[in-house]
Order: sequence, then structure tokens, then C-alpha cells
Amino acid sequence: MIKKTHVFQQDSIVKTLMLCILTLGCYLIYKLYYFSKKINQNTELTIPNSFIAVTILFSTFSFVSLIYGLVNLDESFIFKNHLGIHIISSILDISWITMVRNRINTITGANKGDRLWLNPFITSIFHVIYMQHKINQSLMKS
Repeated sequence: MIKKTHVFQQDSIVKTLMLCILTLGCYLIYKLYYFSKKINQNTELTIPNSFIAVTILFSTFSFVSLIYGLVNLDESFIFKNHLGIHIISSILDISWITMVRNRINTITGANKGDRLWLNPFITSIFHVIYMQHKINQSLMKS
């Protein structure tokens, strides 16, 4: 068990939620990057920078192609082409979220059933908002 304090900082859940909504989910990518950077700087549980870069690239490309497809609704082939990009982007995003979740659980010393444990189902729905909530709880505890 690797238990470290002060890897992450407390942040407002409301701010995190609002930024995720206002940026159409782009803040989620930033927050995952921020968590990954903190994990990589403060532990041996690193997330490969190449994986982070590829995931950000695919997420950005998926987002831009979705916007382009919405602007050009009359061209249905754009949405068909976007589907493949979106599937790859989603797989990478889910993998990244899982890596960060698992590492936060390890860093905080949380085990299944503990108060600080990041539940996979809830994490899959609320992503960085839930992660930040649990980080805040762990910082209040220490």
C-alpha cells in the first residue's frame, strides 16, 4: 500500500461540475491530465505520457469532428466516419479514467468498501467530479 498525502489539492466540486458543463466536457480532459501529472510527479504509479497524449489527441479530434458534423448535418457520411473515431476515443477515455481511479485508490490507501474508495460504477458516471469529491474527503481526513 502506498499512502501519500498532499499529492492532490482540495478543489470545489461545484466549480468542477460547472466547468465540465460550461466547457462541454473539455474540463474533464484537463482535470484527468492534472490528476495524471500529479500522480506521475509524486508516485511510482505513473501513467505513460504517450498514452495521455494519444488520448488527448483522439478526444480533441473526436470533439472537433462532432462539432463539424453538427454544423454539416446534411452530410451524413461525417457522422458515420465520426463513429469510429468516437469509439476509439471512448475506449481511451475509459482506460484513462480507470487508470487514474485505480491510482487514486492506491495513493489514498482506499480498499473496496472503504469510505474513500472510488466506486467504479459511480466513477464511470461522474468521472472527475466524483474523483475530486473523494480527494477532498481524503484531505479532510488527514
